[in-house]
Amino acid sequence: MAHITSTYISEIINRLIEKKPYDKVSGHTDLKSYIGTKYEVIGLTVPMQRSILKIGYTFSTLPLCDQLPVWDAIWKNTDVYEVLSQCIYFIERNWQKLDVNEVWKIVRSWVKKIDNWAHSDGLSDIYAHLMEKMPEEIYTQYNLWNKSENPWERRQSLVGMLLYSKKRKSLLPASKLLDMVNPLINDKDYFVQKGLGWALREIGNVYPDEAMFFLSQNCTILHPVAFATATEKINPEIKNTLKLQRKRKRSLPE
Repeated sequence: MAHITSTYISEIINRLIEKKPYDKVSGHTDLKSYIGTKYEVIGLTVPMQRSILKIGYTFSTLPLCDQLPVWDAIWKNTDVYEVLSQCIYFIERNWQKLDVNEVWKIVRSWVKKIDNWAHSDGLSDIYAHLMEKMPEEIYTQYNLWNKSENPWERRQSLVGMLLYSKKRKSLLPASKLLDMVNPLINDKDYFVQKGLGWALREIGNVYPDEAMFFLSQNCTILHPVAFATATEKINPEIKNTLKLQRKRKRSLPE
């Protein structure tokens, strides 16, 4: 299996390199730094990567259920950013045709290889889709990740609940969503705080009263990154009121 996996990885890398134009395609002079990954980066745009997957590979003729373990082996054995992205795009493209339990058994461990926000968000979209099908099982896993030492697992417990709220056909009650937010208010990791603010913003899209009450109660202790993200789309007058609360809190003597 290891030899076959190596062959498939080489096939994907060669296909990606073939499609890379000579000029810059990313829009960023240093895509690797922008993404913030340790993995090797070829430098293709997302539309280019998705178009390559759509064309398919030699193993794409296999039944989807047989492709799933192939992509799992590829995920576990590659160190190329775009190859990892292909794994995520395969699940995104086919998740409605695959058995949700089999998908969950495989992708629940993928978070351990995450080291950047782009792959994290891609995985969050998959987790959020699966959560609609098996909410209790995945919420139980989120409870564990919420307390993890791995910041990307903590981030998943926030962002993976409802990315994006407008795409979700069903959601957990506001109380259960906010129960994931509250323990991480003082988290030290930037991407966890970004995810926390993002989660509050998305919760506000579907549970505006509950989210606003949470913000009013906690705005003085929210990390600046979380506060800015959570309030970027709310009523300007309400946002200014919350800002004044934060300002008054900072001006009080210790």
